[in-house]
Amino acid sequence: MTLPPESLSPAPGERGRVTSDLAGTLRATLEAWEEFLAAVADVDTAAPTRKRGRTAARTLVVLGSWPEGRPLPDIRRDALRGDLNAEPLEAIDTRVIAARAGGPRAAIMDSLQRARDEVAAWVASPDVAREALLPVAGPLGIVPLGTMVAATAYQCAVAVRDLAPAGVTAPDALMGRGLAALVDTVGAVAAQQETALALSAITPQIRIGTGACNGDWRTVAVDGAEGPALLCDAGLLLDVAAGRTSAPAAYARGEIRAQDLPGLLTVAQALARAPGLPGTDGLRVALQAYESSAATARAVGDAVGSAWRKLRGS
Repeated sequence: MTLPPESLSPAPGERGRVTSDLAGTLRATLEAWEEFLAAVADVDTAAPTRKRGRTAARTLVVLGSWPEGRPLPDIRRDALRGDLNAEPLEAIDTRVIAARAGGPRAAIMDSLQRARDEVAAWVASPDVAREALLPVAGPLGIVPLGTMVAATAYQCAVAVRDLAPAGVTAPDALMGRGLAALVDTVGAVAAQQETALALSAITPQIRIGTGACNGDWRTVAVDGAEGPALLCDAGLLLDVAAGRTSAPAAYARGEIRAQDLPGLLTVAQALARAPGLPGTDGLRVALQAYESSAATARAVGDAVGSAWRKLRGS
């Protein structure tokens, strides 16, 4: 078992960003939503996106708050009740797309504003500090409510990048907030498995790391690469995570650098085993079969990206 470096070693009961900086995490999540809404304010919902055959409407509709979906008030209710069962995300998205993707642009944009406003209402509630730690079920498995809410920053960031063909520009600040949410989910997934690991993302936009051990995890800003790390642009790492760009090609071009390949392999294996995240038969064996450092780095990038796509990036 490889322990995380001291700076990323969690204390007993630590729950990532929810315990290290709840106020900052919630503020960053709201700012991500506001940056997202500003970026898509004038988008043509019939325009194409980076995903072949997918319109802007299809990309946006699953991020909105709809009665056919699982809006934040419903997630909060489940957390308060202690209900740790959740419908698969794919089933929810399929239902929302069927009911709403063909609807008017105004309705889609209103649903996005509602989703942002629901986050803002929860953040402003007097019980947010207590509720943020309540466990709730979702695509990441069972995580604190605050972690699940914060993960929406990643979804917003990927959606904006997907809308580039429709003329939408991805703000650097949103890329950083999305990546912070993404890295925190790695710690959350590892903690559920009681896996010891660490991962840092070193980018021009943000430097952030997570470490997990004994069912706890810590996610904090880091000064530089310490232990397993991926070094690249935040937007590129989001693209790899969402399956929008080829990790092997990015490694070959020198756009991604990796540090501590055995440690990164541990991260990839943990994500491949995660509940609710896609896995591939024999993934672990296939990863271990790589002998050269370059091949291992490429395999790790692909595995990490494949697992992260489940967060509505696919």
